[in-house]
Amino acid sequence: MSNFPFVSDKILQSNLDMSFAHIVDLLTLSESDQYKGKNLLVSSLRKTIIIHTASIIEALLLWKFKQICKTDKVELDNEWRYPDIRVIYPVNSSEEVIAGIRRKEQKDLDRLDFRRITDLCQKHKIIKSKRLREGIDRVRELRNRMHIGGLPELEKEYTKNDLEFCFKIAKKVKDLSSK
Repeated sequence: MSNFPFVSDKILQSNLDMSFAHIVDLLTLSESDQYKGKNLLVSSLRKTIIIHTASIIEALLLWKFKQICKTDKVELDNEWRYPDIRVIYPVNSSEEVIAGIRRKEQKDLDRLDFRRITDLCQKHKIIKSKRLREGIDRVRELRNRMHIGGLPELEKEYTKNDLEFCFKIAKKVKDLSSK
């Protein structure tokens, strides 16, 4: 039986269930006696759990947004294309005065990143609570620490509290998605 019976897309439902199964397996490993004292390994398992949990949150939000959107593309706020730019006056080698036409950017729903999905869910009142939005953003930031090239500080160890926080946010997103 699925942990996401409300998801009508059977492929998505299956992928969500698989990610959830990975989380359960990794959590079981991370808490086993075999790995006590192996803090780096346990932190690595927790990091992977956070990545899967964030993926579930992101997928559920996108699925819920698609339920109300009913199109394949969405117009993004503050995202513009500039198809016809004319230089009016070159100020110097790195500045120009320009004129042109700009159009709001439209993107395929399936090509949106986690932040855009969250923005759209908040705009369309799927996410109604400021606290939930902040929690989702925090999960996204924890997940984004997988991009180690841009980290401004040393990689941190992932704690049980990090996991519990991510699980709490995932539960809230699952609950709002099932309505």
